[in-house]
Amino acid sequence: MNVREKRLQNDFKALSELVDNSGETLVIISIDGNPPYQYVIEYRCRGIESLRANEPIFRSSHHVEITLGNSYPRGRPDAKFLTPIFHPDVFPNGVVCLGRWSEMAETLPELVLRIGKVIQYVDDIIYKDGSDNHQAWAWYKNNRDRLPVDNKTFKSPKTPSNLIWNDLSAINSYMENIVFLDLEGS
Repeated sequence: MNVREKRLQNDFKALSELVDNSGETLVIISIDGNPPYQYVIEYRCRGIESLRANEPIFRSSHHVEITLGNSYPRGRPDAKFLTPIFHPDVFPNGVVCLGRWSEMAETLPELVLRIGKVIQYVDDIIYKDGSDNHQAWAWYKNNRDRLPVDNKTFKSPKTPSNLIWNDLSAINSYMENIVFLDLEGS
């Protein structure tokens, strides 16, 4: 099994645990591949679908397709909303701006949680240096006092908010499968 396949396998296991502990706020709708490289995730939280007379139209179910391409984890994943969303970090065609990508820096569960924050307009996740949807950016700048639109953590109360895994054996199992590079060449 190569590095990519191990990472995909570990990501699937960790994402499954996150979903199982999400209190039904996250659902894996579909997967493709063995190990999975493409997911459709349902987020059950409040987000803005569109505007009507400059007022938000909310929806409570969002579907996002996440694809871990052939160059993953070195290359960035792709994420696209399959349901309507109005957000400065989401292009009008539904593609999510993921910002800078650093190999191995963000696990799939962390990406899933970050997209959940995007849906809810959590302020610390919105890119302040520009926008992929200019109308949404203008609305955001003028309505920051109305945000976030929801505060779901996508984790059940029994799961500590700063951990994806809730036991040491899962962390140790994950760490055993990470490939460390010898940067000094010895």
